[in-house]
Amino acid sequence: MSASKRISGNYRIILIAGIGLGLTVLLYLINQEILAGVAIILFGTLLLGTMISADAAKHARPLMLANLSANHREIILENAGTKAAEKIVVTAAGIENPWHVDILQPDETTKLALPTMVTSLIVEVTYQAQDGARKSKAFSLGKQEQEQDIFKPVFPIFGWKGKE
Repeated sequence: MSASKRISGNYRIILIAGIGLGLTVLLYLINQEILAGVAIILFGTLLLGTMISADAAKHARPLMLANLSANHREIILENAGTKAAEKIVVTAAGIENPWHVDILQPDETTKLALPTMVTSLIVEVTYQAQDGARKSKAFSLGKQEQEQDIFKPVFPIFGWKGKE
């Protein structure tokens, strides 16, 4: 059993804050202000990372994403969340039969074959989290928006890049 498993989340945060504060005060008292500043930044970063990971573990949930494959013949379904998604139903506009996926673990992908090649497609992904809440999300796949020039001024002046 590792040390991080033996100490619960709140006590770990208090322990890191206490050690960091103690080391900072000690370094400051022995006239090492620069090292005290470095210590406070390092322990502050460590404390913030511990708090974020504890919060992520406490509020785990699935995050479903859908994309169209490069050859436009498959839907790529991915769970980018921190919890498994169950009873996934993917329906697509213009396609009669929906796809069913039993479970999709975190950081796992699956590919769903399309009957024909498509240029654009709207799909709805409905899934159930392990706590029982059913959620749905719609995705517009394959529609490539025109790339906007990030250097184009908001108010075109001096005939910027010619007239349109």
